[in-house]
Amino acid sequence: MDSADKFFDFACRLLAKRDYFTEELRQKITAKGATAEETANVIEKLNRFNYLDDSKVLRKYITEIIAKGKGINYLKQKLYEKGCRSLLSSYNLSEFYTFEEECSTAQKALLKIHENEKEKLAAKLVSRGFSVSAALEAVKKI
Repeated sequence: MDSADKFFDFACRLLAKRDYFTEELRQKITAKGATAEETANVIEKLNRFNYLDDSKVLRKYITEIIAKGKGINYLKQKLYEKGCRSLLSSYNLSEFYTFEEECSTAQKALLKIHENEKEKLAAKLVSRGFSVSAALEAVKKI
């Protein structure tokens, strides 16, 4: 097995366990010792077989973020930490996580916060990654 096959096999084993963003997978392949050219070839081959789909992974990831009761700023921070900065500019995240969804998630998060002052409620929502406008809207509706 040559090195290109070895790295492709490694990537396929990773993808068999869970979905990865393209950039995450690129980092893992490089960390395994692949050159930039080998990594690019593996990513290209994975794309040819339709094994990578950033928009599908993003939708799934947003579902997890919503289930955790977190907002769009939390999502942006996590994507940044994962090294997926390009997703932040490639996709309009508000198409995937709408303002209405964020407000609804914020309202559900409010049920778990034991606080009476509206300013403190909004601040706690913002600290959980909600946008200021979604936090204020959610607090206004209670």
